[in-house]
Amino acid sequence: MSIGDLFKEGGQELTHPPSAVAFGNFDGVHVGHRALFAHLREVAQEQHLRVTALTFDPHPLQLLRPELAPRALDTLAWRRHWLEQAGAAHVEVLRFDQELRLKSAEWFAEHILFRRLNAKILVVSDESRFGHQGRGDRQLLEQMAPRFGVKILRCEAVVRSGTPVSSSRIRRLVAAGEVTLANEMLERRFALRGQVIHGDGRGRTIGFPTANLAVDSQVHPASGVYAGWLVRQLPGQPDQWRQPAVCNIGVRPTVDGTRHQIEAHVIDWQGDLYGQSLSLHIEQRLRGERRFESIERLQEQIARDRDRAQVILAETP
Repeated sequence: MSIGDLFKEGGQELTHPPSAVAFGNFDGVHVGHRALFAHLREVAQEQHLRVTALTFDPHPLQLLRPELAPRALDTLAWRRHWLEQAGAAHVEVLRFDQELRLKSAEWFAEHILFRRLNAKILVVSDESRFGHQGRGDRQLLEQMAPRFGVKILRCEAVVRSGTPVSSSRIRRLVAAGEVTLANEMLERRFALRGQVIHGDGRGRTIGFPTANLAVDSQVHPASGVYAGWLVRQLPGQPDQWRQPAVCNIGVRPTVDGTRHQIEAHVIDWQGDLYGQSLSLHIEQRLRGERRFESIERLQEQIARDRDRAQVILAETP
């Protein structure tokens, strides 16, 4: 929704009930974000306020510094879902465009947070930045809040392994292949989401057919072999289909591959998945990707990877 859409719909002024608001990118909706919304739910219940999450799409850096824009931990549809699961009764998605980029921090606070969203309570972290050139922060909100009858609450960071949990930290872990620790910070399995596309069919010729997943904007785990689950599911709905899988991420050096691929071999299952939108929930990294001296050695290793993945996944819900 653009700024113009945000204030009017069908020619009518939009109004929100008094709300307890948190705003940010909320990429991944990790344990820190959920702690924030747990706190927000408590204070909102005491004052009969609606819990509201304001998030942005695309990520501001895609407009400001495209070369620095991070790949996302999850899709926008799933971000909405996780925010609702965390306790947001209403999720507002504001399109970050040139018009919004040029708005001052004071304008954003007054017109978006205090007036449009009707915030009576705002939960803000010390790292929060908003408005033109990121000049807005918690101190500015605290200065403006009394004029609008708004209370500003400070959000404490959640710490894991001695370091605050953040979306950027989880992205780095995923990119390094450290998905077990990333999953702990997400409090769920990191999932790659995309459509199954046609590959070169090489997996089938060596006895291990794979589903090739086209994943566009998400961060990719480090090249290697992973145990996980291939799942057909829509946000807010139960699994429609879920199967254990062993997945290879990389260029497949043994067969002189050059294109980076995400391909999953579904264990003890046969069928046609082409064109389907699926999620690959990654449980654990088994090993790095490497070149084998022959196709026979590769087949032997894939069989060992499959067997190991099957044992690991049999022990997880």
